[in-house]
Amino acid sequence: MRAIIAAFALMGLLLTPAAAQEADLAKAQAFVTSLADDAIMILSTEKSRAGREAAFAALLDERANMRRIARFTLGQFGREISKDDFAAFEKLLGEFIVKVYANRLGEYSDEKVMVGKAQAKKKNVIVGSSIAFANGRDPIDIDWWLRVEKDASLTLFDVRVLGVWMAQEQRDAFAS
Repeated sequence: MRAIIAAFALMGLLLTPAAAQEADLAKAQAFVTSLADDAIMILSTEKSRAGREAAFAALLDERANMRRIARFTLGQFGREISKDDFAAFEKLLGEFIVKVYANRLGEYSDEKVMVGKAQAKKKNVIVGSSIAFANGRDPIDIDWWLRVEKDASLTLFDVRVLGVWMAQEQRDAFAS
């Protein structure tokens, strides 16, 4: 009898991490679904450039870890600048991202994001998705790089569109 109880207890211990990881992956997929839905809502309701930019700035502030993105973008130079210069860079990078992407995406408004698999990599989760276009255009694959923060919340770190990670692209551009 003890052997049976021990076997069930061992099975419970072995299954718990897998179940927890599945829950974490589902949480990451839900985060991306919510983020994408919010972005599409902004695009479909905010007709003015200023309105789109303000709404995207609020979304970025709420869902992205701009401090981490700014540090990554600066690369080795991030360790060499003052706190004031870093704060100024972080603010300007956020404004740059908002202006570029809110306006690039301005032509989209009736698209559907289909969230796919999620894969955990240490403190990161990569969530795959694709965007289906209402006009019949071929779908675009998008990967979302999320970071699991110390409080177990998720934040957006990077997005890969057409095989290019956007934060890496910015880092390369600023380094050259």
